[in-house]
Amino acid sequence: MIVGFDHRKSVLGHIPPANDCPENIMINVNLEKSSSSVVYEYFAGKCEDANISNGEAPCLVDSKDKGRVELMLKYIEDGDLRRWSLPGIRAFNIGLSEWRSRFNCISNPYMYKQLLKLSAEDLITKGNSCVSSRQNAASKLLEKAFRVRLGRGFYGECLGVRADGNSNLSDEIGKLLSVKSAATGLRPIGAVIFMQRNNLKMCLRSTDSSTDTSEVAKAYGGGGSPSSSSFIIRLDEYNQWISGRDR
Repeated sequence: MIVGFDHRKSVLGHIPPANDCPENIMINVNLEKSSSSVVYEYFAGKCEDANISNGEAPCLVDSKDKGRVELMLKYIEDGDLRRWSLPGIRAFNIGLSEWRSRFNCISNPYMYKQLLKLSAEDLITKGNSCVSSRQNAASKLLEKAFRVRLGRGFYGECLGVRADGNSNLSDEIGKLLSVKSAATGLRPIGAVIFMQRNNLKMCLRSTDSSTDTSEVAKAYGGGGSPSSSSFIIRLDEYNQWISGRDR
């Protein structure tokens, strides 16, 4: 028997009708729970239903590890379903990210044992440390901030910074710039500019809930959400946005 699990709505359109599925294949799609939680519950139930030969029911995980493992699954589910409701969930996701490349049972035969050793508390601590380190690195770039005339001034002005070589910090830089920009009387938007595959890219971030950065991005062929957007900008157009400052 082959059992498949998924929690993504997009998968539903790819599942063939039950009559067209081989009898040895069962597909379980649960939009309310992450696949990891459903898999755990499925096999935990199988263990409980197993025949007891020595007087003890088999367990999926040791009783001493059960609480830690189930807390891990709750955090994974909170991130997978984009709920972001558990304390420290974003730090947890950052701490977990370095493990994602190892989540391959073919290339990493020790994956299951390694996962059982993880704890939500340790990953949150690691994530917070990473966030702090990235924030410190981003803060150093704010010293080179300059004014940006969004849409040549049509969308107002904000602070921007060139982040060539530091594009991985664009989110942190943009949010810090947004706060600094508002404090200087400009729009609460941070513009992070860097070269990406021979194109000049501008990422806009805002920490102000009433500000929509995507209106600028969409006007120039990009997109995103109100708080986070980006687009490719021509160099000659970009120069018009920063005219009046020393380049």
